[in-house]
Amino acid sequence: MQTESLARDPNLSALLHDIHNVFKGTSIILDQLIDGLYGGSLDEIRPLLIAILERNNRGANLIEAKSTAFYEINSSMVTQFDMLVFLKKMSIEFCPIAQSQSLKLHYEASSSYKHGTQVRGDMVNISRMISNLLQNAIKYTNRGEVFLRLLAQGDDLLIEIEDTGIGIAAEQISTIFLPFWRARENEVRNQSGMGLGLYIALMVAHAHGLKMKVNSIVGQGTKFSIVFPYNNGVYGLGDGKICPKIPEARRCAI
Repeated sequence: MQTESLARDPNLSALLHDIHNVFKGTSIILDQLIDGLYGGSLDEIRPLLIAILERNNRGANLIEAKSTAFYEINSSMVTQFDMLVFLKKMSIEFCPIAQSQSLKLHYEASSSYKHGTQVRGDMVNISRMISNLLQNAIKYTNRGEVFLRLLAQGDDLLIEIEDTGIGIAAEQISTIFLPFWRARENEVRNQSGMGLGLYIALMVAHAHGLKMKVNSIVGQGTKFSIVFPYNNGVYGLGDGKICPKIPEARRCAI
């Protein structure tokens, strides 16, 4: 049934998946506020209020851009933005989510970048790519830490999302991006979800012409790496460059 639904309207299935995660995360943060985990003063709860605001904005952006498919580029949605600031906001948003699972989320950045940190692309869909990878890292990490990094790699920008979770067996790497793929029930604390997160992330990367790599060791953790190439003065989509549509995006994996 899930496969049939995805084939009929992959964009709607992905949209429902991502909006569900937004509301679920907001509920987690509100529970933390109600329980007084951060204290009662405005200064103490400010990080959670900012996290709620960021999640609300992301959910609103998803709904407003509902007609834009995650597996192709809509030129009207392409904009230029500062990836350093963008990821900082995402780290603030996801820190309470990680803490709710007794994990710590770290945001790390290079001391300098050869060409700055301006990125050109569909900011809504890039947000979907990063948020799904972060959500996945938190979900499959029973203890330890999650790292979000923005690094300089020669002329390019490199985003890393690394965890100290259960890891992925080598023979499973080629299947984790398939729609509805999930780890075995005994490997993860919470099996809720549609199993679309990694599929959405990969399709967004493909649409932007980005390289995504996975390195994982069972029992030690997983690292996803995304390379934003430098094109005509900006990272990501160069001026006037729109990657071609992916005809088989609705069905393919990697």
